[in-house]
Amino acid sequence: MTPAAPKPHRLQAALRTMATTGAAAAVLWMAGGCSVVRPDARATDARIVETGGGATRVDIALELKNTGDDEVELVEYDYVVTLGDGSSYGGKWAARRALPPGRTVEATIPAVLPAASVGVGQVPWSVSGTLRYRDPQSIARIFYEAGILKTEISFSGSGSALQPIAAAPAAASGQ
Repeated sequence: MTPAAPKPHRLQAALRTMATTGAAAAVLWMAGGCSVVRPDARATDARIVETGGGATRVDIALELKNTGDDEVELVEYDYVVTLGDGSSYGGKWAARRALPPGRTVEATIPAVLPAASVGVGQVPWSVSGTLRYRDPQSIARIFYEAGILKTEISFSGSGSALQPIAAAPAAASGQ
C-alpha cells in the first residue's frame, strides 16, 4: 500500500493563489491600460531603382505616422510585394529608426522582382505586411523583450504602375 500524498501547506496554497491573482491582474492591466497610440503605416509608391541580370530592384515608399506623444522605436518590416502577373517577393527588413512623436515620415523597403515581370513598369503592384515596434512604456518594453507582448501593425498599399528609374541629371556643358 502506498502512502497518501502530503497535503499542501496553507502558506504554499496562499502563495499560489496570490501568484495566480497577480498574473491575472497583470494581463488585465496590459489589455486595458498599457498601450500607447499605435503608429500608422501605409504604402504610397513603388519605384524602380535598379535593373540588371534578370532582376529589378524596387523600393516601396511607406508613410509612417505617429500621432502619439512618445517616440516609438520601429523594429522590423515583414512584407510581400506582388505584381499584376502574380510574381512576388517576400522579405523582412530591419526598420532601424525611431518615429518621432506627432510626426509623419517616409521610409522605404526593398523588393527584388524578375525583370521580365516588371517590364517597363506599367504593371499593377500591391504590398501587404506588418511593422513590429517597441512600445515606449517601460512595463510594455519589459514584456516585449521577454517575448510576451507582440506589438505590430499591419500596412498595405497598391498602385497601377511602378514609377520608372529617376533620370540622371544632364551633365552641364563646359562652355
